[in-house]
Amino acid sequence: MRMGRKRKHRKDLPERVYFNHGAYYFVAKDGEWIWLGKDHGAAMRRYGDFCVSPIPGRVSAIMDRYVKEVMPEKAPRTRTNNDRELVPLRQVFGHMDPQDITPQDVYAYRDSRPKIAANREIALLSAILSKSIEWGALSANPCRQVKRNKETPRRRYVEQWEYDAVYAMAPAVLQCAMELARQTALRVSDMLSLNERENMREEGVYIETGKTGKRLLFRWTQELRAVVDRARGLRGKVRSTYIVSNQSGQRYTLSGFETLWQRLIKKAVEDEKITERFRFNDLRAMAADLSANATELLGHDDPRTTNRVYRRAPRKVTPNR
Repeated sequence: MRMGRKRKHRKDLPERVYFNHGAYYFVAKDGEWIWLGKDHGAAMRRYGDFCVSPIPGRVSAIMDRYVKEVMPEKAPRTRTNNDRELVPLRQVFGHMDPQDITPQDVYAYRDSRPKIAANREIALLSAILSKSIEWGALSANPCRQVKRNKETPRRRYVEQWEYDAVYAMAPAVLQCAMELARQTALRVSDMLSLNERENMREEGVYIETGKTGKRLLFRWTQELRAVVDRARGLRGKVRSTYIVSNQSGQRYTLSGFETLWQRLIKKAVEDEKITERFRFNDLRAMAADLSANATELLGHDDPRTTNRVYRRAPRKVTPNR
């Protein structure tokens, strides 16, 4: 591959890093392709090991350093989202000196992007610029003076009949995933990470959540044992430690699982089993509505978060006589 060409794909990667044939490579100045690994986080850590981090100059250099030093420590879902969010940020701010970015520049960016995307991207830009203060390239973060767009929590409420209709159409592995989500309210990334060595305990299913680091222990119930045992049985003779695994016994990637789910939910709408799509993560809200202790189930410290974001079922009230 000739160097110097403008990237057409994977614009989130640092300079001279490429994804090719399922792995990440660093292309040295002499043209040598240095293998970094197949996992994004591990590849960025290896990249950081042999690339001396310069004092950042342009924002693009700060972004490169952030990608290789900070992002590998984030949860897989967050890294995936950040990769996507970096693309427009690089295009607008990458060529700038960090000292030249003003709150007005960030406001202009906010107003040029879809509301929710703008909030997420500015949050990432703020994190990057905060790091640049630590790295000595900036004295104040202009993002802190910018008001974010007002967001309305998602209100999609999955009714039991909708759940039942989709469940009846789902392949067995998705049925197990749906039941795990309905019973435990785990985020999809945490559910896919469940494995025999780290999470299965005599007293229940133990997990440290990837997003918040909360430690949860789901005590065994008859229903939870049943779905875990069923998922184990789907492996057949394939050796795997993951509770929810693909046909090769490997953990599903987030994108692979999302593709499987979207295929199912699209067919459910086309076959008129349900009238409106719902996301797999909406089952987390369904679980909250079914629970008498939703704040504990979701691993929240503040019940206001539970009630504002995840309590979506209509409140049942008795009218005045």
